[in-house]
Amino acid sequence: MFNSTVSKIAKASLVVAVLMGASMGAHADGLMLTDLTRNIEQNISAQMQDMMQVAQHELSLSLQTHLAEAMFELEDSGKVSELVQLQSETGITSAMVKD
Repeated sequence: MFNSTVSKIAKASLVVAVLMGASMGAHADGLMLTDLTRNIEQNISAQMQDMMQVAQHELSLSLQTHLAEAMFELEDSGKVSELVQLQSETGITSAMVKD
């Protein structure tokens, strides 16, 4: 009878120990998943910030390039119109034409 009581206590203790271990393991897994999720969110956030900075830089460079091209075209068209005005004012003369 003593052996039976000890055996039942040992079995109950073993079951309790297994359940506590499983509970602790599940809680540890939950903590690991929480940490993993937090790390993934932080990495995604950091990558999004980097992408936004790169996009802003590229947009700035693109706008500067377009502005420079537009200014160059305006400058060229201004020179062309000046040349046309000078030629029309002075008149075209040729060595082939007799006065």
